[in-house]
Amino acid sequence: MQTVHVETESKRYTVIIDEGLRHQVGSLVKEMIPSISSVLIVTDSNVAPLYLEDVKESFDQSTTVFDYVIKSGEGSKSFTVYEQVLTKALESRLDRKSVVVALGGGVVGDLAGFVAATYMRGIRFVQVPTTLLAHDSSVGGKVAINHNLGKNMVGCFHQPEAVLYDTQCLTSLPLDEWRSGFAEVIKHGFIRDNNFLETLRNHWHSFDSIPTQQINEMLAKSIAVKADVVSEDEKEIGIRLI
Repeated sequence: MQTVHVETESKRYTVIIDEGLRHQVGSLVKEMIPSISSVLIVTDSNVAPLYLEDVKESFDQSTTVFDYVIKSGEGSKSFTVYEQVLTKALESRLDRKSVVVALGGGVVGDLAGFVAATYMRGIRFVQVPTTLLAHDSSVGGKVAINHNLGKNMVGCFHQPEAVLYDTQCLTSLPLDEWRSGFAEVIKHGFIRDNNFLETLRNHWHSFDSIPTQQINEMLAKSIAVKADVVSEDEKEIGIRLI
């Protein structure tokens, strides 16, 4: 297990990275977040068949769990889908003690986070990323949907209560998704950690049969760079904007 601590002006939280973590989401959420009335898991059509039931079953019977599945893809970061998820939250009678769980990649995290930020003027949420690329977007609290005139132009800063990263989920990713996510990892090396960059250059030659410990350590190093930048500039007015 690897952990990274994120400290911002508005919130402190922990990123936990480990294999099989999806089976512990329920117990970890209840441990980290007191007085939960209900949970809404938001996921997409690609992730739901693979991992939704595992996450739902990780909550004990004392917690009421709802779920909503959106269509996979950037097109779901829309006003229409945003309203659909809000409707599900209202129909499920979520209240200010409810928690939204974002189970998926960057699209799910952005959309579900924005729902949590705006429902009843803001409720708590947890990121459960399932892609390598989402290691960047799941940390830092930037949540949004798209407008016809611009991507991510309708949103806000709303930090999660925790980020629970099950690296076992990465085994289901196609090669293109690995390459896309690894570009973000390399970017973090260039930004702030030359030793990490050299490790990537010298020890990462293939995405085949990577030991779990190596993946966990790589993610922790990369996320730590993002966490440092976010801690310095939560609202993206200085170094984070650069």
